[in-house]
Amino acid sequence: LPYNNLSSIIQNDSGLTKRYSIANLNLANALGIINHLDELNRLEQEYSKHHSLELQVSIIEKKQQIINRIIVCKTEIASITAELDCEGERSEQISSYMTNKKNARVNKLTVASITAGALGGIVAIAIKPKETSEAIAIAGGLGSASLGLLSLTSSRKTEFMHPRNLLSDICIWYILTHKEFSNKQEFTLCHNIKERWEKYEELTNKKSKNTEKQIQLLFGTGGIYSSDQLHVRSQMLNQLQALIKLIDQDLQFLLYAIE
Repeated sequence: LPYNNLSSIIQNDSGLTKRYSIANLNLANALGIINHLDELNRLEQEYSKHHSLELQVSIIEKKQQIINRIIVCKTEIASITAELDCEGERSEQISSYMTNKKNARVNKLTVASITAGALGGIVAIAIKPKETSEAIAIAGGLGSASLGLLSLTSSRKTEFMHPRNLLSDICIWYILTHKEFSNKQEFTLCHNIKERWEKYEELTNKKSKNTEKQIQLLFGTGGIYSSDQLHVRSQMLNQLQALIKLIDQDLQFLLYAIE
């Protein structure tokens, strides 16, 4: 398990900071291998003074123990990012399908609206009695306006369920919820991505009465989505995926430092 007070460990062992960056040590602490790094450092110092086969084998075994733990974490990250990628793609595909259907319906209604207006005008001119022609013209205009209004309000929704919600059920919690893993180390990675979601996806638009409903939809187990809401969900999943991939990059840097 991670140590709560990494700074005291670093202060008591300056050998770790000579070999590893603070970012490396923070990550090692999150993985629960800081003691193993300390022991590896001690073994290597002893080996530099007394070259022995026993020490050499101990160093190899300790490195393998550390690397195995990192590989387990990298495997977990790969699994999470793959699942995020699949879920984001699923949301985007259904969103695109619904948008295409909506556009096709709007085009049909627009053509019908234009046709109704044109036919009404033609028939009104052809009919001789003034009262009748005016009635037909009005009817044609109303029909055209109604079809035009339908094209403006055309909307499609579908049921989209996600019992395991990856937007709320995020692993690698220690790294995501401790500010030392962010670039400026002012806020946690979770805080930063939440701010991006709020800024770009308008999840906290106080003027919208549907904001709370949309948040419950996105972070719940699913429900009735519009194509726009599915697109928002896809973008949020992609942002989360990119963030977790950066953790994998940091793990690779730690591996380089150990080797």
